[in-house]
Amino acid sequence: MNIRTVHFTLITFLVLLAGCRQEVKMKGGFDLMKFGIPVTLQAPEGVTATQQGKGSTVDVRVTDSKGYDIQVFMFDATTSDLKSLVSQKKEIAASHPDFVKIVEEYEDGFLYEKKSGAQKSHDFFLIRVSGDKEINFQCGNGGNYSESQVKTMINSIRS
Repeated sequence: MNIRTVHFTLITFLVLLAGCRQEVKMKGGFDLMKFGIPVTLQAPEGVTATQQGKGSTVDVRVTDSKGYDIQVFMFDATTSDLKSLVSQKKEIAASHPDFVKIVEEYEDGFLYEKKSGAQKSHDFFLIRVSGDKEINFQCGNGGNYSESQVKTMINSIRS
């Protein structure tokens, strides 16, 4: 293979790779206060939010048709120690049979990889404590998510 063929192949690959990158256009703040949750997400345009249940735990799902799917739970906090709460969530995630590894850690949570059969996907836990309430964020149950999709969700919460 000559050098021109190698360059052409490399350039073609890079152009195709760049074309596959999916940009998510974020809208202004998406306020969850109408559900009683004191959080504003920097969610993509076109998201909808639905409350899943009533009672002592507020459960809201924020989704769009392009892979953005966040489940938000708010309930009475048992502690305000964020480090302890994150540690508890790590134990819960690691105890699941599909858990593979933690990909990234944050002060308020983590992104992790899981695998069901041959299907690899990603999920996350982020936690906030607001007054006497604990607010948990994770992927919704709508499907398998790539690492980049999960990072988009995380960034929309942490922005």
